[in-house]
Amino acid sequence: MSNYCRLFVVATAILLSMILTRTSHAADSPSDSPDIEHGKATFNTMCGVCHSVQKTGGPGEGPNLVGLVGRKAASQPDFAKYSPALKASNLTWSVETLDRFLVNPMAMVPGTLMPMLIRDDKTRADVIAYLATLKE
Repeated sequence: MSNYCRLFVVATAILLSMILTRTSHAADSPSDSPDIEHGKATFNTMCGVCHSVQKTGGPGEGPNLVGLVGRKAASQPDFAKYSPALKASNLTWSVETLDRFLVNPMAMVPGTLMPMLIRDDKTRADVIAYLATLKE
């Protein structure tokens, strides 16, 4: 191997090592924490058509989500349109449960009427962080 090739291989290895180090540190940075404002904007665009986050009023195709985190699924007394599947799911909405559910609601609870899914991990975390701020 020529000196030029060796230099190229060493330089590439050093550069790759630097890139990987920066990537691993970036994963630990505060920018990876949920962005509640982005979650709110995403919620308003994707979820607000069916779900309300107001104490009263708002759309009624889906249940009101104020106080959702910590609540048993299909348990809001003012909402009568829950699917039998969600009623029988025995889920309690935690951050972890919502994270699994929103990836693909119909896979987690076959027969649910919830059609929306959020596949992007960061966007889903942002929406869930926003929902967690909505207290009764």
